[in-house]
Amino acid sequence: MRDCRDIRHTTDENGDTWLTDKDGRVVHDARGERIPGPARAIVDPASGFTTYDSSQSHCALCGSLTCTGTCFK
Repeated sequence: MRDCRDIRHTTDENGDTWLTDKDGRVVHDARGERIPGPARAIVDPASGFTTYDSSQSHCALCGSLTCTGTCFK
């Protein structure tokens, strides 16, 4: 079952996603920086292999923001 918190993110004019609170405002971390939203899944049409946009510090293999490389092991 999906939780409404699973869809709380917004995309800016550059295509970057950011987490939002229940009122739609962008959430900031302790340093005042915006928190990246979920990684964008990109499916290669030729192979069908899925990669993830890692431009916002997400793991390029599994898309997790907190991945330590265990997804590849």
